[in-house]
Amino acid sequence: MKKFKYKGYDAQSVEQVGTLEAESYAEAYAALNYQGVTVVSLEATQGNFAQAAGNFYLKLKLGGQWRSVFFRELSVMLGVMTLHDSLRTLAGAAKNHPSEKILNDLVAAVGEGQNFAAALSRYEIIFGGDAIQSVEIGEASGNLQDVTARLALQLERNYSTEKKVRGAMYYPVFVMLAAVVAAIILINVTLPVFENFFAQQGGELPLVTLILLRGGKFLAENLFLIVLVAALSVAGCAWTIHRIDAVKFFLDKLRLNVKLLREVELRNFFGRLSFLLESGVTLDEAIKLCAAASKNLFAKKILSDIKFSVERGESFSALVAKEKFPPLYVGLITTGEAGGELVNMLRQCESMADFEVEEILRTLPAKAEIFGTLIAGLIVATLVFAVMLPILDTTSLI
Repeated sequence: MKKFKYKGYDAQSVEQVGTLEAESYAEAYAALNYQGVTVVSLEATQGNFAQAAGNFYLKLKLGGQWRSVFFRELSVMLGVMTLHDSLRTLAGAAKNHPSEKILNDLVAAVGEGQNFAAALSRYEIIFGGDAIQSVEIGEASGNLQDVTARLALQLERNYSTEKKVRGAMYYPVFVMLAAVVAAIILINVTLPVFENFFAQQGGELPLVTLILLRGGKFLAENLFLIVLVAALSVAGCAWTIHRIDAVKFFLDKLRLNVKLLREVELRNFFGRLSFLLESGVTLDEAIKLCAAASKNLFAKKILSDIKFSVERGESFSALVAKEKFPPLYVGLITTGEAGGELVNMLRQCESMADFEVEEILRTLPAKAEIFGTLIAGLIVATLVFAVMLPILDTTSLI
C-alpha cells in the first residue's frame, strides 16, 4: 500500500487536508470522491522530495507555454479519437522531448482505466491544481473536449500576461543593476582616494561619503555572511508562506489590491463560472468548484461565503455587490440574473476583465521605465553628492 497526501474541499466547501493509503492514484482518487471530497491535489508521500524536485526541474525544461500547447492539441485530437488514442498520438510525436515521459505515463495510466484527472495529479506541480480540477469537471460532465479547449485558452492568456509583465521589468532591472555596479566601483575605487587624502591632511570626510565608505567595507568584509543570511531569510519566508495559511491568506488579500492581479483573478473566475453553468452545473456547485480551482486563499473564502448564501436562496448579484466586486461587473451580473441571461453576461464580464488586463499591460512598460529611472537616478545622485562634497572640501585643506 502507498501513502498519498491530498488536499480538497467537501460538500460544504470546507478545506480537507490529510493522508490516506491506497494501491494506486486511481484508487486514492476514487476513495476521496466516494467520501465527497473534491480533490485539488493528490501526491504520493514516499520519495516526495525527490519526486517534487524532479518534476520542478522538468517543468523548467518544458517552459511556460507547454501546458497550453498540450491542452490545445489534446482538444483537437479529442474531436476525432478517444482520450487514450489522443494521448498515445501525442506521446508518439514527443520523441526525445522533455514531455515524452509525462505523456507515456499518462497513456499508461489511462490505459489501465484510471481517470484522466487522477493521471494528471501525478504531475500536479507541472499541470497545476486548477487545471486538474477543470479536467475532472470535464470528465464528469462529458465535455472534456470543450474543457481542454477552454483550459488551453486560459493558460495562453495567463502565460501571455506573465510574459508581458516579465518583459516590462527588464528595462528597470537593467538600469538599476547598472547603477548598483557604478556604486560598487565608486565606493571601492574612487572614495578610498579621498579617505586617504583627508586622513593625511587631518580633515574629516562628509557624512554621506563616510556612510558609503563604511557600508561598502562592511559589505566586502561580510559578503558571504550577508548572502547566507539573505538566502536563509528567503527560504524561511517561502516556507512560512507555504506552510502557514494565515500568512498566505494575508498576502493573497494584499495581492487582490493590485489591479492587475485582481482583474486576472476575476477573468479566470468569470470564465470558469460561465462554462460550468453552460455545462449544466448548478450555480452553488459551480461557485464551489471555482473556489476549489482558485489559488488565492482570500478569493476562496469570498467564493465559499457566496456559495453558502446562494444555497440559502440569496441573490447572486446582491452577493457579488456585497463582496465589493467592481460596479460594472455587478451591473452586468444583475442584468443577466434578472433577464435569465446570466451565462452571456458572465462571458461579457470575462471579456471586459480581459480588456482591463490588456490595458494595464499596455501601459506597464512605460510605468516600469519611469520607476526604474527614478530609482537609478536616486542612486546616481547620492553617489555624485558623495563624490562632489569631498572635492569641494579639499579647497579648505590645501
